[in-house]
Amino acid sequence: MKRVYETGLPRNPPKNRMLLARKKLKAKDPSKLHEEPTPSKKPKAKAKLQSKVKSKGKGKGKEKEKGKEKEKKKAKEFGSSSSLVERGSGDGPRQVAEQPSLVALHFMDISLRHSDIQLLQSPKEGVNERLVGFYFAYLQQRRYRSETDLYFLNPAVTARLRHMDMRQLWALVRERRLHERQFILLPLATHPRAHGHWSLLLISRPDGKFYHFDSLDNCHSPLAAAVSETLRAPLQAWKFVLVTGRCLQQQQEQSSPNKDPTSGIHLMCMADHVADYVARCGYATSSLLISWDQIAAMRSHLLELILSLGGILPPKKGR
Repeated sequence: MKRVYETGLPRNPPKNRMLLARKKLKAKDPSKLHEEPTPSKKPKAKAKLQSKVKSKGKGKGKEKEKGKEKEKKKAKEFGSSSSLVERGSGDGPRQVAEQPSLVALHFMDISLRHSDIQLLQSPKEGVNERLVGFYFAYLQQRRYRSETDLYFLNPAVTARLRHMDMRQLWALVRERRLHERQFILLPLATHPRAHGHWSLLLISRPDGKFYHFDSLDNCHSPLAAAVSETLRAPLQAWKFVLVTGRCLQQQQEQSSPNKDPTSGIHLMCMADHVADYVARCGYATSSLLISWDQIAAMRSHLLELILSLGGILPPKKGR
């Protein structure tokens, strides 16, 4: 029997109550039933996180770009530790954009271009900074590799010495252990392009002297004095004396007095000759002469050396 209340009607069970409540809602506002559910707040949080990550990535990218720009500026002014690696900058910093892209030989950190080798193929052309850097790297890494007391300083680094402060000079000396070397050979140049004049400065620790060998009437004497004074403190060579060495003298070209096609060849021959002498004797001397035959054969010797190292000889100019 169903229970009957005062009204005389049966009491509604819980299920019937839920149905009545739903019917009342439909009657009041039927549009609410078709409304889309409100989106949760979690996707918004994800979007905010993604935007933060993107902004952080952009900030890091900008910081990296600023850091690279600062490093480039420092390298241009003085040469950072990475820029002081023996690379050989060729015809100077202003000529980099004009250099051809064809490469004839990769040796160590130096790339010889076709235009460099064409300088060797013409007896009327001098040598540039990259060719001297290549030959000095060859002497250091191949010919005199076992001679740890010898060091051949790259011409690009030598050109920067007078523009460095004392802190950078000390860093250069420590990085290359120059204070432990008995003999250091430095190529001096008035200009790194092909027609600049070249001479050789030898620092001999056993003799306590700076030897300067110049093939053109010692016209580099002021430059040699300036470089030797710059290196006295970092090399602890306070009592070293600058001595003018005797070497084979070249003849200046009368047709083109501003050009110097042979001093770079003299420099390379003298560097090999001086290194061979000090490696055998253990000391240096102010009189180290080479012959004209060595000068005449040096260009062909360099071309053969490039071929033996896997290089390519381009066609000569004018052909």
